[in-house]
Amino acid sequence: MKEKVQLISDELFFSVIEKAQASPRKRANYNFHELTEVYQRFLNVLTRGTYVQPHKHENPPKPETFIVLKGKLGFLIYDTNGNVTGKHVLSENGDIRGIDVQPGVWHSVVTLSDICVCFEGKSGPYNLEEDKYFATWAPSEADDARFGYLAQMEKLFI
Repeated sequence: MKEKVQLISDELFFSVIEKAQASPRKRANYNFHELTEVYQRFLNVLTRGTYVQPHKHENPPKPETFIVLKGKLGFLIYDTNGNVTGKHVLSENGDIRGIDVQPGVWHSVVTLSDICVCFEGKSGPYNLEEDKYFATWAPSEADDARFGYLAQMEKLFI
């Protein structure tokens, strides 16, 4: 059972950063919630070069909130055909530090710093088959084409 109070500290950041750096996916989560809870909240640590396939949370509909606690993140919004319709830089030191996305919005992120620590909140409970729908117009995380696609995503923020 988790503690009733969990501190969000540099020590926790360093622990999750270490896991992200060792991960083949170049990212790691630290959940404050149990997967069955209706409000999911977690740290998402992303390192430079991680690829997050564009996706949406639609059925069941789930809004999602990102707040950058450390580093810089590029946030992309797409239409149903994969065209970028919005791009935002979220940064611990910038004017924009977070974003709230309504259900059904295609989105992805690009890490713009060596390490980015985000706090995320999303409706639950977590169900792997229903959590997100991945865009068929973008490479999967297992497809080698992801490297070229990620490079295109990164160029949008240069």
